[in-house]
Amino acid sequence: MTGQSANPERRATRRIPVSLGAMLYYNTLMLPECLVRDLCAEGAFVATSGHFLPDQALLDLAFSVPAAGGVPQRFTAQVMRCTEEGVGVRLRHTDTHSMRSLIETLYAV
Repeated sequence: MTGQSANPERRATRRIPVSLGAMLYYNTLMLPECLVRDLCAEGAFVATSGHFLPDQALLDLAFSVPAAGGVPQRFTAQVMRCTEEGVGVRLRHTDTHSMRSLIETLYAV
């Protein structure tokens, strides 16, 4: 045993467990009843109610945080994995200041 976990964390920042209503937009498909279950500066896991999206698909993820004034946040993301529960996405082209403010708000909640 080397002391390393069997499932090492691949993220540079800690995931924050959340429960945020969200919408996913993929091509002409809109999934309005999604739920962001965890979030970090690099990505998120989004429950999709059984809807499957292709690996590597580019999509838009939109959600609002009531503690941040309810202003909708919209991010471009890429599907990294898809399960029966939802999709793991990597956020792309994020504005560092906006994401930092969002993460600080989530930590405060």
